[in-house]
Amino acid sequence: MKAAFLYGIRDIRVEEVPVKPLDSDQAMVKIKACGICPTDVRSYTGLRKITNYPYIPGHEWVGEIVEVGNDVQGFKVGDRVASDWRAVCGRCYYCRRGIFNYCANMQRSKVSGGFCEYGVSISSNMRLIPENVSYEEASFAEPLACCINGIRKNNIAIGDDVVVIGAGPIGLMHVQLARHLGARVIVSDPIESRLEVASDLGADDTICPSKEDAVKRVKDLTEGRGANAVVIAIGTPEAAQIGIEMAGICGSVNFFAGTYPPGEIPLDPNVIHYKQLVVTGSHDFTPHHFTMALKLIQHGIVRVKPIISHVLPLTEIASAFDIVAERKGLKVIVKMD
Repeated sequence: MKAAFLYGIRDIRVEEVPVKPLDSDQAMVKIKACGICPTDVRSYTGLRKITNYPYIPGHEWVGEIVEVGNDVQGFKVGDRVASDWRAVCGRCYYCRRGIFNYCANMQRSKVSGGFCEYGVSISSNMRLIPENVSYEEASFAEPLACCINGIRKNNIAIGDDVVVIGAGPIGLMHVQLARHLGARVIVSDPIESRLEVASDLGADDTICPSKEDAVKRVKDLTEGRGANAVVIAIGTPEAAQIGIEMAGICGSVNFFAGTYPPGEIPLDPNVIHYKQLVVTGSHDFTPHHFTMALKLIQHGIVRVKPIISHVLPLTEIASAFDIVAERKGLKVIVKMD
């Protein structure tokens, strides 16, 4: 099969490699599409340090089953599937507490794929793609699952004022989730074309921080109170600090995005204390979040098609990564065909 290997900073190459034989509990999936995640891009640009070069990046992959092992249950050749890459054990301390995203014994070899022509998965980790959902749309299941996990940390109630900092693909999914939870949504991003997409997807107000004071604008839009909830969908210390400043009394602030390179912010504990803030983080997703994400896409509750800006073939994967790294588009999908 053809596969894209990341050899180093901005060094990604498409090569021919053998397809590994299946285990009895695995299905072979012909990958149709794979989305580029910010995590992939950080490795590509060197912001995230990697030691296991070369490797095949990509985890937002979907495709069609072309072979099944004898122990695979509930799936057959020809099924269109999205695969959850977290093969959790179900037995460790975290799994037994329902914190599957921190499973201590993930079976990483059981599910593999990415920017390559074939991947493998197991029965527990595959979901049938609904008939009305394209492969490109289905590839959003993994990042949307992460957003579901994240936004639930904010405990958003009907009528809340919610600020989403960052109108990239992740932020745009948060906008829709907050909207469907009954919130009034304010979006901040320095790229005006992204703010236009945010408005089309349900944002009530938008802020361009390069043109105005974003914190003051949030206060003006909330009668001086500040936001009930803030989602920080940009991985920078500046965004984190601004998010805390935007939050009102008893507000919640979710640090959704990882920060690369790692950074620090000045923090007066009295701000947390006297405003009674809840400051939380979120990381990855659980199996149920993944199932829920496909359902939200299927029923149009979260619209992902408008977020796709580019669809490129595997042979142009370097260009695809550059588009994301240079913020020249929104979601970039790589097709294997």
